[in-house]
Amino acid sequence: MRQRLAVDGPVEVEVEIVVVRAAVPAAPAGTAVLRLLGMLPAHWECAQRIEEDRITVLVRGGGRQDVRERCAEALKDRTLEGWTLEDGRRVP
Repeated sequence: MRQRLAVDGPVEVEVEIVVVRAAVPAAPAGTAVLRLLGMLPAHWECAQRIEEDRITVLVRGGGRQDVRERCAEALKDRTLEGWTLEDGRRVP
């Protein structure tokens, strides 16, 4: 029989961020997701769902605001030009 271990401190919540293609010449979703994940902190656990014009990133290890800010910052990189957060805020 397996024993469950108690967890001290707050349980980390999974944060979902959606990035959408905002321009036709943007990098393909498969390439964009690799670039985006590569710019996020290495200690975050990330998973993704990729569609042609939409990337959903699930992150564990950071708070909602921190994850959103880091993704927005990563989207400023010229290699991710043409991709934006789903809420419609373009990243300058």
